[in-house]
Amino acid sequence: MGEVSSVVSSILTAIAMLLVAGLAYVAITHYAFNLNNPLSAFGNITSTVVPAVTSINGTAATTTALQFNNSQTNAALDAYALGLINTDRHKYGLGNVTLSNEPSAQQHSVSMLSYSYFSHWDPYGMKPYMRYTLLGGLGAASENVAYRESESCGIFGCTGNINVKQALQQMEYEMMYNDSVCCNNGHRDNILNPDHNEVSIGIAYNSSSVYFTEDFIDNYVNWSDYGINPSTDEMYVEGTLSGGNIFSSVQIAYDKPVQNMTTAQLDNTSSYSYGPTIAGVVGSPLYYYTGIETIDANEYSISGRNFKVAFPMQDTINKNGPGEYTVLVWMNDSSGAGFVGSTYTVFVGAGDRVYTPSNV
Repeated sequence: MGEVSSVVSSILTAIAMLLVAGLAYVAITHYAFNLNNPLSAFGNITSTVVPAVTSINGTAATTTALQFNNSQTNAALDAYALGLINTDRHKYGLGNVTLSNEPSAQQHSVSMLSYSYFSHWDPYGMKPYMRYTLLGGLGAASENVAYRESESCGIFGCTGNINVKQALQQMEYEMMYNDSVCCNNGHRDNILNPDHNEVSIGIAYNSSSVYFTEDFIDNYVNWSDYGINPSTDEMYVEGTLSGGNIFSSVQIAYDKPVQNMTTAQLDNTSSYSYGPTIAGVVGSPLYYYTGIETIDANEYSISGRNFKVAFPMQDTINKNGPGEYTVLVWMNDSSGAGFVGSTYTVFVGAGDRVYTPSNV
């Protein structure tokens, strides 16, 4: 009888161990799924039409963008986050940034929450400045992203509601004062950049997670005309500068064609940058660029704070093929320091034809 009891006891012990192992496996695979589950249905992302940049011929192009979850857009939270940012800037003698109505930050936060990834890139492989153009931005945006999860998480998932304001405060603090190890103080430098005068804020959350995007913007141009004529591939930039800045130059950076990315790929990205500079525009044959292509402008007029530059892009496109061509408008601030004050990404597809992507 004792032997039978011993056998039964051994069987029960084995069953118990299997149950524990099974629960552990469920917990592990649950979190692995959240981190690494590939996005397999990009075409199912809900879209909505938003205005794009007006082209030279006066017609407004349109594109589509990830539908914003308006219930997660909270003016009070935006104002709270703006206060945190400006408090940090004041500590270092910098002026306020104002809240921009550009939707780029909110779109990206909602995208990260909806598809459980964390990156400057998005599921379509686009970088922040590419999305910024497609969503109508005319300045230059530099992005910070952060996220925080509820501390009440266990093998059965997360319980309780995360305190969104507290999470925003913690994320801003981490970006300002604990950024050297992870990011070489890139987030901090972005918050404290004196050339930024606006910020687009994106806050998306559920009961256990908060995603926070800060798109700091340099917005110093009253634009008269900006865009590319698709029929001639001639690019136009025309406007009047403000804020003590002066026009410096126009250059072109190039990225290889964007490709869809899985969550695993997105989670394994870190910082981002413009693609390599491949060309610069000049207004006279007396000037040229070394090491990159020189483009002779069809029109190059600089008068005080007014500027107008029109130049062909077809030869550059023919040389480099499909991809993303980002026009960088360089400026000098009142101290003489140069910075990119505006970006405009031109998307080139098969047959070297300019097109507007259907998604952001």
